This record gives sequence, structure tokens and C-alpha cells, in this order.
Amino acid sequence: MERTAAATAPLNGAGADYEITVHFAGGLVGCADWEHFDIVTDAELSPLYLINCQDDPSIGFIGADPTVFKPDFCLQLSPEDEEQLGYPEFSDLLVLAIITPASSLGSAAEPTTSATINLLGPLVINLKRGIGRQVIQSEYTAHHSVGG
Repeated sequence: MERTAAATAPLNGAGADYEITVHFAGGLVGCADWEHFDIVTDAELSPLYLINCQDDPSIGFIGADPTVFKPDFCLQLSPEDEEQLGYPEFSDLLVLAIITPASSLGSAAEPTTSATINLLGPLVINLKRGIGRQVIQSEYTAHHSVGG
């Protein structure tokens, strides 16, 4: 049975300086070698998070709570997801969706003026255990506009 809940637990309170190292067993979708990440936020970054890959220091992402850009975003976890995450309470979860800046999208002939956020494959992190999983949410898109 799937559980549905609103997305994100705060990291030590809103705007707090925070860093956690997270292990994603099996890596991210399409990137099996990327298993270990540092996730960082502070008052200056809020509501954004830096997601830095320890396995390949040239890899890094910007993430955000998906509900910042899609207030009705609802996370669904399958029983397998819950098992891989250690059967967490939803209050122990941090859910981050990766943002793609506008400059990374489109082409010179057809530039994209709005950044997008990947709601299709958010990162779900059990803060108590330091483990995470990229969870496919098939009802969403990988290119949800973050602009107006």
C-alpha cells in the first residue's frame, strides 16, 4: 500500500545552518555510482539546498522542497520505498526535488527562460538514518516550471 503525505520535514528548523551526509544505496536513477551526497542549507540559501556528490566532486545539484514550487505536491511511497528508507515516520523525511537552471535548458536557437524542478524523481531522505532514495512519482513531470 502506498502512503501519501505532504512533502518535507525541516532541517533543524527553518533557515538553520545544516549539513547531512546521505547514502543512496544503488545511486540515483541512471547514475548508480553516485551514492554518497552532502546536503547543505543555511539562512542565505533558504529555500534551496546544495546537493554535492562525494563520489564525484564535479557533480552537484540545487534542490528544494517541491511544495515551494508546487504547493499541492504529494509524495507517494511504495512498500519497497518505505523498506529501503528504513520505515521512517514522515516527520523524519526530507524531500528534495532537483532544480535545473534556465541556462542549462534549451538551445541557443530556442533558449528556455524559466528554470524547472524535477517532480518526477524527488530525493527522499530519512534524516534520522542518513539514507535516501530517489522515488519515481509518475503523476508528475521532470520539467515543472519554477517561474511565473
